Amino acid sequence: MKRFLTALAFSVLTIAPAPAVMAQEAAPQKSPAEQAADASALQTANALINYGRSQGDALAIVSAVQIIVDVTDGTTVEAAGGAPIDLGAVLDEAAELAGEDALLLAKVEELRDAAETRSRGYCYWEYWCNYYGYCEYWYVCF
Repeated sequence: MKRFLTALAFSVLTIAPAPAVMAQEAAPQKSPAEQAADASALQTANALINYGRSQGDALAIVSAVQIIVDVTDGTTVEAAGGAPIDLGAVLDEAAELAGEDALLLAKVEELRDAAETRSRGYCYWEYWCNYYGYCEYWYVCF
């Protein structure tokens, strides 16, 4: 009985602070001024992509992707129709336009990992067990 009470007390003490800790981990909200600045930066990035495509300027496209990656903080960017923008494809366009420019190609490859994580949907770790009791974690993305 003493062990049971000790285990019960231990579990209550370890689980009780969990809601307080979880409440502290909430993402901070941005102020209206920060939201306006982010919206303006995304409009500028959209204009740079359009300019780069019309003028064949790879630097403008790479600059736009850099702005998008800096502003989005891990979220996806959607076009006007609601479909996510594939920043990897935009970087592919920039790499084509860059031709033999080694500096631009290096910057495209540097941005590629960050841009592709912004283009994917929701990702999470899933704990999965099969019929035989073998369990493992899977990283699942939509």
